[in-house]
Amino acid sequence: MQFATVIAGLSWDPAIRGILSVAVGVVVLLGSVYLLLATNTGARLGFQLAAAGLFGWLTILTLMWWVQPPGIGPRGGNEPHWKPVEIIIAKPGETVTPKTAAVESLMRVRDLPTPSQILADQAGTDLAAQLPKNPTLGDILNVSFTATVNGTPQTMTGKKLLQDQYGVAADQKLNGWKLVSTADAGEAQTAADAALVAQNVFKDATAYKKLDVFEYGGNPTLEDDCPNAVGEGEKNLVPKDALCRFWARIKKTFRLWHPPHYEVVQVQQVIPQEARPGEPPPTPKVDPDAPVISVVLIRDQGNVRLKPAMFFLISASLFAFFCLLLHFRDKIAWSNRNQKPVKAGA
Repeated sequence: MQFATVIAGLSWDPAIRGILSVAVGVVVLLGSVYLLLATNTGARLGFQLAAAGLFGWLTILTLMWWVQPPGIGPRGGNEPHWKPVEIIIAKPGETVTPKTAAVESLMRVRDLPTPSQILADQAGTDLAAQLPKNPTLGDILNVSFTATVNGTPQTMTGKKLLQDQYGVAADQKLNGWKLVSTADAGEAQTAADAALVAQNVFKDATAYKKLDVFEYGGNPTLEDDCPNAVGEGEKNLVPKDALCRFWARIKKTFRLWHPPHYEVVQVQQVIPQEARPGEPPPTPKVDPDAPVISVVLIRDQGNVRLKPAMFFLISASLFAFFCLLLHFRDKIAWSNRNQKPVKAGA
C-alpha cells in the first residue's frame, strides 16, 4: 500500500504536446509543399525545390532576428551591462594615477563648482526648491527653474546654467568627459554598488553617498554629430539640419565596432547617524575628510545577437547549397538537351 502511494505521487510529463505540435507543423506546412512539388517534378527535384524555398525564407527571417532580436526569436547570451574595471580611492588633495588611461584626464579635474556654490549664486531663483537635500551636479543637470532676467521671469534649464555660467556641461572643464544626470545614471550606480560591496570597500550601500557620474567615449549621439539639429526645430515637419541628420543615421547604421564607453561613479563615505524612533531616516551627510572613491565602469555591449547570427549563417549556407544543386542540375539538363542524337550504326 505504501509503495502504491509513492508511485501515485510520481508524475510523468514528457511535454509530448509540444513535440507533437512541432511535428504536426512540420508535416502540414513543409510536407504539403513538398508533396505538391514531388508529384509534379519528382521526389528528388521536389525536395531540392522545397528545401531551397524553406532555407531562403529562414534566411530572411533570421536576418530580421539578427538586426533586432525579437521576443519571439532566439535570444541568448549577455544583455548590455556595465562591467567594473577598477576602484580608485583618492584622498583629499591627492593625485592618483589610474590603471585605465582614459580616466587619467578626469582625475586631473579639480576646479568644478560645488552644488552649494551654484545654489548660493542662484539664490534669487527657485532652483533650490526643485532639488533634493544635499544635491549633486547631476541633480542640477536636468531640472528646470524660473529665474528673473531684467525683471522678466524666464524658464531656464540646469544644463544651460552649467554650460553657460560654469562650463561644465560643454566639456570645457572635464577634458572630454561629460556629466551624467542623476536620472540617467541609475544603471551605472547599481553596478557600482555591487562592485563596492563585492570588493569589501563598504558593507552596504547605506555607508556612502553617491556623488556625480561622468562618462567618456561610446557611440556619438545626435547632439555630438549635429549640434545644430537639436532644439525647437525637432517639432517642425522638416527638422533642422536634415542633411546632417541623414548622414549621422547612415554612419550609425554601418558602424560595426563600438568605441569604448566608460563611466565613473564617485561616492564618499557618510557620517554615521542614529535614526530616532518615529522619525524619518536622517539625511546622509558626507564625511569631508573621507576619500572620494571612483568606480570605473566600461560598457559591455553583450552578445544577444550571436545566436540569431549563427542561425542566419546556417540558413544562408543551406540556401546557397540547395541553389547550387539546382543550378548544376539545370546545367546538366541543358547540356543533355543540346547533345546531337547519335545515329544507329554510326
